[in-house]
Amino acid sequence: MKDKACTKRLAMPVVLLAFVIVPAQGQQTPRPATEATKREVLKVDDEFNRAVQAKDTQALEGILANELSWIARGDRLDKRQVIADVASENLHFKSLTHDSIIVKIIGNTAIVTGHSSSILDYKGKLFDAPRLFTNVYMKIDGRWQLVAHHVSELAKS
Repeated sequence: MKDKACTKRLAMPVVLLAFVIVPAQGQQTPRPATEATKREVLKVDDEFNRAVQAKDTQALEGILANELSWIARGDRLDKRQVIADVASENLHFKSLTHDSIIVKIIGNTAIVTGHSSSILDYKGKLFDAPRLFTNVYMKIDGRWQLVAHHVSELAKS
């Protein structure tokens, strides 16, 4: 009798352990971000920066997600408003310089953070203070799209 009770007590943890270790059928275990994925995201981020400078609204249509949330210089904009600002000269970069770029990949989301010393004219006002920025990309329909952009100005030194 003692052996049966012992066997039952041991069997339960083994069964539970099997559920923890083996994912359900059809689910994938998360993969660590590869350097290739990070390079892919940085390439799209560079394309985004070039499109803004070149006022390439067609490229922006493909890079900016329909659900875009854009917060910068006191404004909260959607995709249509950002593209309109770029096309109308409301947003004009005199120089675009980023450094200290960090990319973190979490599933199908990429977070790009960095420091910007760019100089830009926004709605007739010059912005030349250094800034920190965050760009959030998600892989939607097989391509990385910008879903959120946030800028925080730093004090001039």
